[in-house]
Amino acid sequence: MGLFSNLLETYDKCSSIAGIVPVDANGISDEKKAFLPLYHTTFKTNIQVTLDDKGNLLNLDRDQKDLTIIIPCTESSTSRSGKKISAHPLCDQLGYLDKNLNSVKFNNYIQQLENWKVDNIKLNSIYEYLTKNSLAEDIKNNNLLKDTEYNSIDNTFIKNIDKSGKDKDFVVEKLGIRFSVQIKDDLTPNVWQDSKLKDMWINHNGNFEETSNFDYLGQQLNQLAKTHPKNINSRTANAKLISCNDTSGLTFRGRFNTQDEAVQIDALASQKIHITLRWLINNCGYNIGSQVVVIWSVDSDTDQKISPFDNSFGLWSKVESDIADIGIEEVQNLVDIDYSKKVVNLLRGYGNKKWLSEHFRKVVIVIFDASTPGRIGVTFYQELPENEYLENIAKWHEESKWHLTGFKKGINEKRKEEEKPFKYIGCPSFNDITKAVHGKPRALHDKSYITLKKKVQKQLLECMFGNFSLPKNYMDMATNRASRPMSFVDENGRFKELDWRNSLDIACAITKKYIKQSKKEEIQMELEKTKTDRDYLFGRLLSVADRLESYALYKQNLSEGQKRVTNAIKLMSSFQVKPHQTWGNLWSQLLPYITYLKGATYFRNIIDEIMELFQDGDYESNKPLSPLYLLGFSAQNRAFIKNKENKLEEKNNDIK
Repeated sequence: MGLFSNLLETYDKCSSIAGIVPVDANGISDEKKAFLPLYHTTFKTNIQVTLDDKGNLLNLDRDQKDLTIIIPCTESSTSRSGKKISAHPLCDQLGYLDKNLNSVKFNNYIQQLENWKVDNIKLNSIYEYLTKNSLAEDIKNNNLLKDTEYNSIDNTFIKNIDKSGKDKDFVVEKLGIRFSVQIKDDLTPNVWQDSKLKDMWINHNGNFEETSNFDYLGQQLNQLAKTHPKNINSRTANAKLISCNDTSGLTFRGRFNTQDEAVQIDALASQKIHITLRWLINNCGYNIGSQVVVIWSVDSDTDQKISPFDNSFGLWSKVESDIADIGIEEVQNLVDIDYSKKVVNLLRGYGNKKWLSEHFRKVVIVIFDASTPGRIGVTFYQELPENEYLENIAKWHEESKWHLTGFKKGINEKRKEEEKPFKYIGCPSFNDITKAVHGKPRALHDKSYITLKKKVQKQLLECMFGNFSLPKNYMDMATNRASRPMSFVDENGRFKELDWRNSLDIACAITKKYIKQSKKEEIQMELEKTKTDRDYLFGRLLSVADRLESYALYKQNLSEGQKRVTNAIKLMSSFQVKPHQTWGNLWSQLLPYITYLKGATYFRNIIDEIMELFQDGDYESNKPLSPLYLLGFSAQNRAFIKNKENKLEEKNNDIK
């Protein structure tokens, strides 16, 4: 059907909530997340003007911070920018409300108000007060202006001077003004909250003759939209999705003679499209810089509880709040739970389905990004049935799962809250993959990192839903980072082992996914003792060397402060590039530890088993290792851990 058709359908199914402002758990309303009525928009205000029913000023108040309200608007006023003059019909900036500040803006506003106020008491009160042309002076006399807005020495409003030295608009002209009219027995003095005024404005704008013509969207064309709203995404406030009225630029010139030939969209349809899109972005949009991803169901309930961005643990925690089938002991210990399996079973209908509708809806996935300050475009679009949407996510979690580390809030010995790490099986989140591929940002608002993150997010969504392959360079870059353990250090230069192991595990998950889609080969999460792949075997050898030295250091009773990084970890980057040569150097460094452990029979037996699996010429080859070596390293580590756990369990059983 297309993006616009789905937005129109969503509007029709959700229009019953138009004008209802959502309230959070603390009782605070959020107008930005409201589903706006037709011909209305949000507006930031600074000052409230309170009048009586005759237009006399009762009070003036200035807010400590901006208050966002929902106000009537016109097709033109929602898209105004720069020097374009187009007044909102009720509440607006001070420059439109006082003739002494800007007569052109004021005349535009007052004429529009005069055309629709008819006999409404509140509108007539506002009209009577504003025609006195005293609003700016009243604000000044009530000491509501700041030093940066008014110069009390020479009795002038201060202008804002830009770097070029040219005068911009008066600062005070930008102040947002809202009105309240006190009328006896009226329970809604605030005009922006008056439902009668909202309906009155909607009826005033919807008064047109119906025609038999249709626009480019297949909607009945009664009134052609000449302009389209901006401020779709608050992070790119001036960017428009549809623009066709640029008669001086290159918007349509070269292909069409007039803007009507370029695009014909009914004004009412344009309102519905932009209201719905703004509402979806504010409520379920996932923002990274100027990019926003929106996923919704085309239904009266647009919410999609299943997010493609989360890791398996995070996703399970969101959709399965009571976690009844996990077991009390597992919840307390949180050790090696296969959350990806639980997610897959849930999405395929084997788990708790209380959150999932019995019917399958249509799900739309769309990415918007602003290429310039004035233009926002669609960079990815996909619509699919809900069962297919869920199956794609399930498949992703199934094919990308590995042994990962999660964090859960808990109380430490000092009775303070802290995040405790735990091991689980699952798929990494999009953020985790970004960090594994590109590392962490150098600064809080690193623009170059945001650009990289936007690219990764888009490509991962394409892989999950658009039948695109996972980029090979993601696997290679994640492997290269994980192969340089000594680059994972804190501000004091100390090795951050947990960060490195997290990066290594995520690199394994990415590699497992890539091999599955490119070679159709399933890599087992547990150690494959008969696997003869050269890279896998070298990874196992590196793990044995690391474990052998670690055990020797443990036997030497080194305290935590004396604990050091093993030679196997230090030489890992060199081992990836020249495995045979580096293994020779590493073996010579292991000999003192083998002697200390009286031959280290257990570890040497494993090394001998691995050596027997090398095919002719593979061990002697010194060519760089593929990312598969990390999976061998990780699987062998896992085998050591499981063996230790089994021995502890046997020991505990013997004690019992």
